[in-house]
Amino acid sequence: MRFRALLVACLLMLLALGTRAQTETADPVIGSILETIAENGQPEEDYSELAERLHYIKEHPLDLNTVTAGDLCQLVFISPLQAENLIRYREENGPFTDLQELQLIDLYTWPLIEQLLPFVEIRKSGLLQPDLARVPGRLEWMSTFGKVLQHQKGYQADDSLRHYEGSSFRLVSRLRYYQGNKISAAVTMEKDAGERLAFQNGAKGFDFYSANVFIRGNRMIRKVALGDYSLQFGQGLALWSGLGFGKGATISGIAKTQAGLRPYSSTSESGFFRGLAATLVFQKLEISPFISYRKIDASVVDGDSLRAAEISSISVTGLHRTASELNKRNAEEQMVLGSVVQYEHKGFRLGALVSRTHLSKALQSGKALYERFDYSGSDLTTGSVYSNYTWKNTYSFAELAHSSGGGLAIIGGIMGSLSRQVSAVVLYRNYQADYHSFFNGAVAEGTGVANERGLYSGLNIRLNSRWEWSLYADLFRFPWMRYRVDAPSVGKEIVTQAVWSPSKQTKLSFRFRSVGKQQNDVVENAVNYLVPVQKENYRLDLIYSLNKTCTLRNRAELVRYQKDSVVQYGSVLYQDVIFKPLGGRFSGNLRVAWFHTGGFDSRIYAFENDVLYSYGMTSYQDRGMRFYLNGRYRVGRDMDIWLRYACSMYRDKKEIGSDMDLIAGNKKSDVRLQFRYIFR
Repeated sequence: MRFRALLVACLLMLLALGTRAQTETADPVIGSILETIAENGQPEEDYSELAERLHYIKEHPLDLNTVTAGDLCQLVFISPLQAENLIRYREENGPFTDLQELQLIDLYTWPLIEQLLPFVEIRKSGLLQPDLARVPGRLEWMSTFGKVLQHQKGYQADDSLRHYEGSSFRLVSRLRYYQGNKISAAVTMEKDAGERLAFQNGAKGFDFYSANVFIRGNRMIRKVALGDYSLQFGQGLALWSGLGFGKGATISGIAKTQAGLRPYSSTSESGFFRGLAATLVFQKLEISPFISYRKIDASVVDGDSLRAAEISSISVTGLHRTASELNKRNAEEQMVLGSVVQYEHKGFRLGALVSRTHLSKALQSGKALYERFDYSGSDLTTGSVYSNYTWKNTYSFAELAHSSGGGLAIIGGIMGSLSRQVSAVVLYRNYQADYHSFFNGAVAEGTGVANERGLYSGLNIRLNSRWEWSLYADLFRFPWMRYRVDAPSVGKEIVTQAVWSPSKQTKLSFRFRSVGKQQNDVVENAVNYLVPVQKENYRLDLIYSLNKTCTLRNRAELVRYQKDSVVQYGSVLYQDVIFKPLGGRFSGNLRVAWFHTGGFDSRIYAFENDVLYSYGMTSYQDRGMRFYLNGRYRVGRDMDIWLRYACSMYRDKKEIGSDMDLIAGNKKSDVRLQFRYIFR
């Protein structure tokens, strides 16, 4: 108790002194971008790779007079059509001379420009790019320590009980080297809570290692990656690793903007490639061959004299804490090879790709009826053809994919500006139940790209410089059974959002989201039948800047959940205080939240800031209060220290969590400590 009280007191002192600080912690712009992306993502997604990319671009802004459409799309909140509009404006009117010119570009509203300004600049005309040999390199080391302060059942000392094999803290250490934007190298080492950290008796120390070297060229050899990398092509049907952004409150991100070959720097232990890849350019033709070999986690069923050993399931959690999880670790081998060929010319792109995945043992599909069309086998070939085209104020995109021995998947759409104030998008998707792909990230309501048809349409209206309104509706159907859905089913999602910005210091927004699906009925019967499930969220946000130092953010959110005759309600109210002053050594942010929900089904997710490059979604469930404090201290020009303390306190609960994560009591708190040092 004394330690926790001292920790909280120290953080409060850091925040109190934050009136003279300059900070990267809880950057409001980057935090807002990540929150928009995370709203329809999975809670366990790792956003560190995207956060690191956005921070790097903010430190090294893009030059509006040399930036490409692909560079702009790295910012993820810029749609392909908006990126092409900027390039066309520059071609028609000459180089930019003032950032105010952004207001003259179609689809560039003031809220969008506000987001864009921290990431762009206009360099002096005639300024030559420095020779690579003269660009100073930058080596950055960062280490993050995290721990739940309460005792959890899995760390019980009694060896007769099922328990975690390792210590209760999480440790991540990263090394990053940059030389301009041409050369980068990275090493990531991670140990999750409950995993071992040992170097004796042949142990390799950290549980997970990731490393890569990435080179960008100007001529024929455009990109080369050695080590861990990700691939993002087309609309995500056949070859997409890393974050796959889907439906959100805004409609601009519904069309995917491929990044192609990228270095991998996330701590997620699945969904990436390990090997060698390159992008070669021959005039307007681009070829990206790749090869990958890595061991993956899997559950293996031993063979006998009649049949060979088989893979019953592939694990993607990356957790190796217990004896059963350790048995899955690196149990199988996965080899992937393939190539992408694409042609680009004046806003038109046509591409084709093929990849073949080989598993060391055959993967068997599940026995349940809804798993009838799941993939089984050891070799899968997937191919697709994709295109996109920008013509005036319209952007069309499409991809058609096929898997060997399986079905088809197709996605296509068009977005455009109907006027300077109105933009719209329509997207259609049809994923057959027997379509298979190990690497996909296309827009989908269900899990993965299979067994789904849908029609999405969205509208965005800029009423004037202060008001903006957006709406989208998504109608979807699942032609085959799903988990807990023992028949074909249908559903719909409707989201509308209104934003009022009376000044640069104030923004008020209201969002309504309604999702209706079908599931098996509540009562267990010999034959299940489907009942409607409806969930509605009402959210009110107010962001207000008191001055250049301090920003306040308030949120109130209500949820209503109904399945058949069972109804649950939930609510969350929180207050954020974000310090981002102009100079000094201290900075920070805090949140205080109150929540009251009827249970698991009426839980509410909220985005939380963390230490540098770390962001995530937190579930507010049951009744209680939660607060967190982030503080940063700049030791010198090249060294920073971050400290975070978070605590959830529940009413009417005597224990928190379940199984080995069980905590006796009504309080759960955790602490994170992070160091960063830059070698110049």
